[in-house]
Order: sequence, then C-alpha cells, then structure tokens
Amino acid sequence: MNRIHTAQKGVRGRQGSRPASPAPPPFSPQAVEVRALLRRVPDGLKAALNYLAEKPVADRERVMSELARALGKEILPMVRSAALSKNEDLALSALRVLPVFGTRAAGDVLVEAYKAHPEGDRAHWARMGAQALQARGVNVSVPGDELAISAPRLTLRDTCVSAPDGAGSRSVAARFQDNYGVWHAVFVLWNDQAGVKDGFKRPVSRHEWQERLQKEDEGVPLWVSCPADYARWVVSQARSINAQTGFPLENHLDEWDRLMGPPPDDYEPQDVGTLAAELSPEARDEALASSRELLKTADADRWLFEVADVITWAQAWIDVQNRYRLRKAENEDWVLPEFQGVARSALQEHFTPEIQQLYRGRLVDLALVSLCRHQQESANRALAVISALDAGVEAAEIPLFMGLMQRTLLTGEVVIRRGEDPERMRYRPMKRY
Repeated sequence: MNRIHTAQKGVRGRQGSRPASPAPPPFSPQAVEVRALLRRVPDGLKAALNYLAEKPVADRERVMSELARALGKEILPMVRSAALSKNEDLALSALRVLPVFGTRAAGDVLVEAYKAHPEGDRAHWARMGAQALQARGVNVSVPGDELAISAPRLTLRDTCVSAPDGAGSRSVAARFQDNYGVWHAVFVLWNDQAGVKDGFKRPVSRHEWQERLQKEDEGVPLWVSCPADYARWVVSQARSINAQTGFPLENHLDEWDRLMGPPPDDYEPQDVGTLAAELSPEARDEALASSRELLKTADADRWLFEVADVITWAQAWIDVQNRYRLRKAENEDWVLPEFQGVARSALQEHFTPEIQQLYRGRLVDLALVSLCRHQQESANRALAVISALDAGVEAAEIPLFMGLMQRTLLTGEVVIRRGEDPERMRYRPMKRY
C-alpha cells in the first residue's frame, strides 16, 4: 500500500536579484466566508450559494470576481452551479462574472447556460460573456447546437480511507481531475452497525484535499492513501452491511458506482490472520502486552465503549474513590487493585460476542490503515489483539480492552458528576446523519 508523500518546493533567490512581488492582498471577509462555507461537508456548496444569493448584486459580483481571480478553476464549479441555479439574480451575476476566468472551461459553462436558457436575460449575458472571452482569444461562441459540450472526462488521481472512530464510523474518498484541470471527489461515509450512511460527489480543491489528509491541530494523517481496489473493496463491505441491517442505501452510492465501480471479483485485501502468524511468538506477546498504547495513537484516541451501557459500573468506580478517601490514611496499596476489579467486572459483563465482533472488525481496519502508513508497531499491536481474540483470550486479559474500559468508566464518572443523562449521549447507528 502506498504512503502519502508531500513535497514542498522552494525557489532560492539570487543575491542582488529583483525584489519579489508583493503578496496579494488578503481575501475580503465576505470571500473568506464563502470559502469557509464551501468546505462544509456535504452541504457547503448549497450554503455558499444561499449566502451569495442574499447579498446585493454589486457585493455578490465583487466577491465572485475576487474569488475567480484568486482561485481560478478551483472556484469555477461554484460559479457554474450559480449560473445554472433556479435563482435568476444569482445566475445572471454568475454569467457576468464568468469572463473573469478567461478560460475555455468558463466558456463551456456559458455554452451550457445558454443551452439551458436559450432566451431571455440569461441567454443575453451568456452571449455577451462568450464575446468577451473571444476578445481574449478563447475559442467559444453561442448559440449553436454544434457547440454542445460533453460531460467533463474524469481521471482517478487518488483514493483514501480512514481508521474507525469511537463509534465504528469510517470514510472512503476518491479524488478525480477533469480534462479542464478541476478537481472533484466522491465521499462515502459508513458505520459498522448500519452500513453506508451517506455518499456524495462534489468539487474539492487541492488545498482542501491536503487539509483533509492531515489534521491541522496535531499534524497527524486523518486519511491515508490506499490502492483503488482496496477502497472499492471497503465500500463493497459497507454496502453488504446495509443489506443485513436494512438501513436505506437510497442513492448514496450512485456516484461511487458510476465513477469507481466494484472491486475485481478475485480481489482480497491482506489477510490479518496471515499477517499475525508472521509475527514471532515473542513479538506477538510483546505487542499484546503493550496493546494499550494503541489508545494513545491519533486513530484510536477517541475510542470508547458506550457509556450508557456501563453507567452502573461508573457509579461503582465513584464508590471506590469515596472509600479511598476515607481509608487513605490507613493504606493506599489496596486502591489500584480495586479499581482494576471494577473495570474487569464491567468488561466481563459488557464485552458480549456482538461487541467482540465489532471490535475485531475495527482492529482489522486499524491494522490495515497502520500498514498503509508504514506504522508497523501499531499494526503489530492490532494484529496481536486480533490473534488473542481468535484464540479465545478473555477481553479482561487484553491490556487494550482494560484500558478502553477504564477510559469509559472515567467518562461515565464525569457524566454522573455533571448530572447528565448518558442515554442522551448514546450513539444511534441507525439514525441518519
């Protein structure tokens, strides 16, 4: 599997060379707002268009022109959507702004808008825009059925997956570039208790894609590049869960199916059983003993059992603390085993075969994502836990799950002390996002 590599190029100035051009002025507050709205998933485009539609014509066109000059083809999909929208004023503004791009791609949008509305104000401004582009040497003209444009050709550039979060949700993404250089992406969001919950296609800039490949606060990858067939296989597995749970798939995979399709019939990902067997007994034992360290990684730092399911044990955890305060002067050695006893009892009750199956699947995906990142130590720990579960080792004997239960009980303690209702916090996988 491929690791993500990013490279930054810099040009060193020569001594005595011409001073660099001044940096372009920052975006206006309105332009910043539009860019922020566009990055919302999945309704950012709609929110940005609604925001622009509410502005006075002069302000709207100033912001759209500002973005067009600064971002070029990255903002073109938004202007295209505006030009084809049902809002007449917004569409006319977009048609007047399109010549600012000065590209054939913008001319194609003018042709598309003219064909959709061959009469009236939209046709007039589409024709004027085409003439403006012609004056700049861009080969485009309206009207004319012979100029009907075909759908942009999309070329697959990258596929990514994420590790499971604390509720067992993951994401898969595929990025494409069309023949005009504009970037697009298809996203699939799924959960191991429901199946595919959302899927959509939208424009995405290179800058935004890189932001999503890396957490801004920690510099830790959120997604990781993976082979395209593995991404296809992940989505096929998610789809099969919908068939079992009955969660409505609706049209969420239409764009994925159109652009990516299924994995090859003979495709199989790396087998975790084989990978675990390749570890020496000493390496496997060491990885299992240190498996609690997985909870410190970016991928598993939010893993948590369902607090509402162990809230009575969280109260028992608090009771131990209360007794500890009364007996602290006498003896402090007994308290740690008693805390461990509460966690062990809670784990023995909570870790049902159904829970074990969920966490085994999450550990499989965590191991494969870790291998994608060449994080062999994390992969070995996940593989060792999988091997232990398959061998019938009780969850209470596995440091990862003891640490996970202790973390959950501490969270439950906070819930109780704040007087909150743990049922209101319960994750409901069959509820739409």
